Amino acid sequence: MTPEQVDFLFDWEEGKTVYTQLTGEATVSGELVQLPAGPLGIALGVTARSDKINDTPGEITLAGNAWGSSSGGITAGKSVTTEAFGELSVPLLADRPFFQDLTLSLAGRLTNVKATRASDGVNDSDNGNFTYKVGLNWAMTDWLRFRGSYGTSFRAPALFEQFLANETSFPSQRIDPCINYTGGVTAGATSQRVADNCAADGIPGDYSGGGVSATAFSQGGLGNLKAETSKAKTFGVVLTPKLGFLSNTNISLAVDYFDIRVNGEISRLGSSTILSGCYNSLDFASEPLCDLFTRGQNATAIYQINEIFDQFVNIASQRNEGIDASAIISHDAGKLGRFSLRAEMTWQLTDDFQLLPTSGLTSDNGEAGSPKWVGDFRATWAHPSGFSLFYGINVIGGTSNLQDLLNNNGGDPCLNSFNRDNNPVLPIYGRYCPDVTTPTTFYHNISTTQEIADGRFIITAGVSNLFNTRPPRVSVLNGGEIDLLGPVVAASQYPFVGRRAFINVTAKF
Repeated sequence: MTPEQVDFLFDWEEGKTVYTQLTGEATVSGELVQLPAGPLGIALGVTARSDKINDTPGEITLAGNAWGSSSGGITAGKSVTTEAFGELSVPLLADRPFFQDLTLSLAGRLTNVKATRASDGVNDSDNGNFTYKVGLNWAMTDWLRFRGSYGTSFRAPALFEQFLANETSFPSQRIDPCINYTGGVTAGATSQRVADNCAADGIPGDYSGGGVSATAFSQGGLGNLKAETSKAKTFGVVLTPKLGFLSNTNISLAVDYFDIRVNGEISRLGSSTILSGCYNSLDFASEPLCDLFTRGQNATAIYQINEIFDQFVNIASQRNEGIDASAIISHDAGKLGRFSLRAEMTWQLTDDFQLLPTSGLTSDNGEAGSPKWVGDFRATWAHPSGFSLFYGINVIGGTSNLQDLLNNNGGDPCLNSFNRDNNPVLPIYGRYCPDVTTPTTFYHNISTTQEIADGRFIITAGVSNLFNTRPPRVSVLNGGEIDLLGPVVAASQYPFVGRRAFINVTAKF
């Protein structure tokens, strides 16, 4: 290209996003009255907060002149939040047999939110949201304690989720699940359910796709979005035994069960999720996702995806259930220093997700990005001179998406090496049996710390990911297809940074 063509076609731009927050809070706390088992503690407060956003894209994006890329408008608006809250700590029993301490805690919060869009002054209010928490702490003895709580939570839509101005993007036509679905079923790349739904939509079995892209619109959900809400319950036991023959050793063991349910989570589904969710639906005729896109770009392309509407919406529900366990052992060896071992582990029992009220329940427990078990183990030696040595191991349990592959591929763990156009994906014809599992992965970290001048200066040096552990490859399935091969940031929690050394210096003045 000539320099003149380059100057005309290419340029740089810069957008700017400004968040402004003004907040104020007043609280009062103390002991209200003296009860037989101890003082009644109370805390009261009010808070007010104003949040504003002004997100201005660059001139090219604002004018829609970036070919094949996103365009967008100015996202601007504000929300005003007012809250009143109170807490009580009620001692019920103390210094009695089997009731060394029994304390009830109560908390409540009333939240009002008003959001206003800057461009037209349209507003939406979410008032009167009351959340609360009830907790009970029961110390039977000085070494055995039980604890439990039940509470609710509330999150109003964020500014960006409310006010996002229309953005356009151009997803490829190749995300259409109905492209050559007859050949896809034959080659094992398309499920029979998808094929049946595509046929019900009037799309020929040999539809080749055609075209380059569709147009996707993303926007905020002001007026349609509701607040996210959740309910959480926990129950646990804490052991702090005293071992007479190890008077300088402290031991603490804790096990807690948790069950968290989130309703109305705010999310954008994405173009591919909208299309695959529509044609994978068990109730295709009334599937709401099928209303979020249109076909027929023009008279000669009546089957091509035309427009996809991907605004922020409230999805149905999500549940996470599991068990947390921790153990701490420390020993004071006098002049030799203090040795401590700490272990923290989580067993995930449930990780369920329901996209829409009409959608089926999906479980990700034990799959890529959602291992059933994770652990954190730490060993520390602290010398009276101010020198300490730390060694830690972070463990991410293994995962498997094999059941998803079997469910979406007729029980076959292998895929034929053809794409939807019946062209070979691999250099030779054959079958591909993907590894959709990840092994248990260990990350080792070590550091030393030296305090100088009675702790006024602290120097820490160490190495993270000591053995330069690489993240495992992750294969993520979408409707029976392998659409991501790892390492994949969005589909796993593995760090992507290898071995690295660091030095931290802290000074107190």
